[in-house]
Amino acid sequence: MPLLKRFDIREERLKVAAVLTVLAVANLVFYTILNLPRMHRQAAEERRVSDLTSNLSEVSRRVALMKDLDQRFDSEKSKVDTFYNDILGTKDARMIQIQREVRAIASSLGMDPETIAYQPEDLDKVGLISFVINVPLAGDYRNLRQFINKIEKSENFLIVESVSLGGAKDGGALLDLNIRLSTYFNAPELKDVKKTPAAKQAGKS
Repeated sequence: MPLLKRFDIREERLKVAAVLTVLAVANLVFYTILNLPRMHRQAAEERRVSDLTSNLSEVSRRVALMKDLDQRFDSEKSKVDTFYNDILGTKDARMIQIQREVRAIASSLGMDPETIAYQPEDLDKVGLISFVINVPLAGDYRNLRQFINKIEKSENFLIVESVSLGGAKDGGALLDLNIRLSTYFNAPELKDVKKTPAAKQAGKS
C-alpha cells in the first residue's frame, strides 16, 4: 500500500477551490488592512499639497500685486512731489517771477500794468496759497487771443479761470474785458499752524 495517496485534481477540485478562495480572501484582507489606509493618507497628502500650492499661488499673486501697487504709489508720489516742489514751488520763489511775467505780457499788448490786481489767499487745509490775478484788458478779440496764448505758453503754471465782459465800444469792435488768472504756491507749513482760540471777553466765563 503506497504511503502517499495519489492526488487527483479532478477529485479534489472543491478543496482546491476552497483553498484558493481562502487565499484570495486573505489577500483582500491584507490589502484592505495595509494598502487602503496608505492610499487614503496619500490621497489626503496630495489634496493638502494641492491646497498649499493653490494658496501659495494666491499669496504670490497678491504679493506681486502689492509690489506693483507699491511701485505705482512711489511713482505717483514722485510725480506729486515734483508737481508741488518744482511746478508750484513756494510763494517766495515764484510770486515775483509771476508778477513780472504778467506785467510784461500786459505791456506787450499795450495795457497798463498798474491796473493788474493781485490777491493771495492761504488754503491751510491743503497746504497751498491761492494767488489770483485780475487783469483788465481793453482791446479787440485779437488782443484777447494773444494774451491767452501767451498765458498758456507760460512755464509758471498760470490758469485762465474766467473771462468776463465789462462793456463794448465801436459797435463791439473794442471790448472791456476782465481776465481772472490763478496759480498756487506750495506752503506745507500752513497745515502745521494751529489757530489759537479767541480771547475771552472780559466779564464772561
